[in-house]
Amino acid sequence: MSMRWSALVCLLAVGSASFVGELQLQRRGVAVAAARRAVPAPCMAASGPMGRRDAMATAAAAAAALCLLGGSPSPAMASGGATAGKTTTIPIAKRRYFGRVKQGVFEFLAMENAVFKGELTSDDIGDFFADTIVVSKKRTKTNCLAPGTSACNVQDTSTSRWEDMKLSCFLLGNAFRVDSGKPPEKVKQVKEAKVFFAEVEKVRKATGTGDKKSARVHYAAAKEALDIFLNDVELPPTSFPDYKSAADVSVPSLCQGAFCI
Repeated sequence: MSMRWSALVCLLAVGSASFVGELQLQRRGVAVAAARRAVPAPCMAASGPMGRRDAMATAAAAAAALCLLGGSPSPAMASGGATAGKTTTIPIAKRRYFGRVKQGVFEFLAMENAVFKGELTSDDIGDFFADTIVVSKKRTKTNCLAPGTSACNVQDTSTSRWEDMKLSCFLLGNAFRVDSGKPPEKVKQVKEAKVFFAEVEKVRKATGTGDKKSARVHYAAAKEALDIFLNDVELPPTSFPDYKSAADVSVPSLCQGAFCI
């Protein structure tokens, strides 16, 4: 008899445990459903006391979310050569070479009348090609490693307005490249400058041989090529009053506080 009562008690205990477990699950399901209806965003729902299984499930979901959000890096967004050029190279090149190019255009236009009049021995033509610009003066280097030798002496060096114009036009044109990997020979402005260079060299040759007709033809071609180049380096054409007087060839300084370049 006592054994029957013991078995009956055990059955009641198991049944009550099952009933309580199911009731807890139902209550938890109702609470979760209510929380979902009340708070649309799961990440903003207030979390109540959680059991070990609930905590583990939540941690796994958070880890999965972190993997989805941070596992694959975003692609790097970098500016290309054009943007860099426009914000650094071109402004600096303009500051350095605009004055020298303008002065070259001024002296090139100054010999136009002499060329078309056939006065090929005019000073306006000769001065454009003559070495009249002093690049360096004779001096002795300070703190030279080999005193008393020729390595410590700097000789007088001069160049012509024409040579200086060629160099400044080349450097200015090369600053307008849109791809840093492109060689200067492929840059549009450099190509245009080289067309101008070739025609002026023919003018110089014609003035040396006294060929008046050839000098006029190639000067006109050079002027046309120069206008094309000036347009593409953002300078006014040769007909503008900018070239009626000598230009300032000095390089203006840019300062920020005590730092200047």
